[in-house]
Amino acid sequence: MSRRSSYGYKSGRGYQSRPGGYQYGEYKRKRRRTQITAAAATVITVILLLIIAKFTISLIHSADTIQTTSQPSAASGVSAESVPQHTDTSESSEESSAAEISVQSTPGYYDNGIYIWNRQGFEMFYGTNSSAKEYAEIISEIKRQLGSEVSVYNLVAPTNTAVTLPAKYQEGSDQRRNISTIYSSYTADVIPVDVFDAEAAHRGEYTYFRTDTNWTADGAYYAYEVFCKAAGIDCVPRDKLNRGEITGFEGTLITATESSEHPDGNKELLDSTDTVVYYQPTIGHLCTLLENGCDEEKQVPLIATFAQGRYAYSAFLWGDNPYMKIKTTNKSGRKLCIIKDTYGNAFAPYTVTAFDEIFIVDPRYYEGSVIDFIKDNGYTDVLVINSVANANTDVRAYEIQTIINETE
Repeated sequence: MSRRSSYGYKSGRGYQSRPGGYQYGEYKRKRRRTQITAAAATVITVILLLIIAKFTISLIHSADTIQTTSQPSAASGVSAESVPQHTDTSESSEESSAAEISVQSTPGYYDNGIYIWNRQGFEMFYGTNSSAKEYAEIISEIKRQLGSEVSVYNLVAPTNTAVTLPAKYQEGSDQRRNISTIYSSYTADVIPVDVFDAEAAHRGEYTYFRTDTNWTADGAYYAYEVFCKAAGIDCVPRDKLNRGEITGFEGTLITATESSEHPDGNKELLDSTDTVVYYQPTIGHLCTLLENGCDEEKQVPLIATFAQGRYAYSAFLWGDNPYMKIKTTNKSGRKLCIIKDTYGNAFAPYTVTAFDEIFIVDPRYYEGSVIDFIKDNGYTDVLVINSVANANTDVRAYEIQTIINETE
């Protein structure tokens, strides 16, 4: 993705007042007749105001009379409270619509390669058909190696640019078309989990962060609903889960806009810090984590509730680590392996409600063959989840290939 300089944004320096710009000599010559004209205008204005005031009082009196006579009497047996009251909200609705139209019609600007619009940050997407097909072939290879006994699902998540940013401000490639190319290019029996419409249906909700590239737990939940249908599992309503939140999240887009001029990052993003909402399952579960830089596993809570500031998204799965294994008290007979990027972090906790065991792998840090692990431990399902941006990079393709290579 090319980095672009800012455009479309005015800091207020475009207009400069000019002292003395007013033609003082002309003003002095016209001063006398202007005073006479102003006096006459004042008299006329006073007369008009008196007429308008009298007319307004008359209207108010008439309205009060109509309202009084239209109220139900006590003798009728109908109380005033039982009569439906209608509030005219047309004016407020028009104001709201006008404000929304104003926001929609206001272009954003680039700050250090990040597009800023409506106090949110966006990264433009530049995927290609060839990169989409290459990614589809890698997912197909996972299915071929696992065979018919393991169901393989692929979820490609759209980014906030495709869902939140108005189409007229989007540059680069069409995310929906690219995702469709991936789903139609498998050479093995991979099950697509198409969540684009589900995310688009909730446009306007807080499904993507303003200061980060990831989706929120609510955005991940709508994707999980689609996965449940594809996998044939029950989807637990969010209101049956334990909700928590962490305020003051400063996402990666703030860091990306840091510069010598703005060392703390883009001011609009700094004024729009996010809230990380998380949902914890009520079913019994035990989490084992292999953390980066460690040789031994440790037992941890599913959600790292202590995460704060720019690390608040790490509350999900304790961030990006080689793997986390979750054993639950479910007796479904199904085990799920998730191969994911950061979009999978907010998604994975929901799977605790449906599977007996979940093994969550980050191919950037995992060492060894995940294919061997899946076969040796009797896993029944595999979900690969990546953002469409990551799915179209050579780096992600390489990272996945390193953990699915067949061993001798």
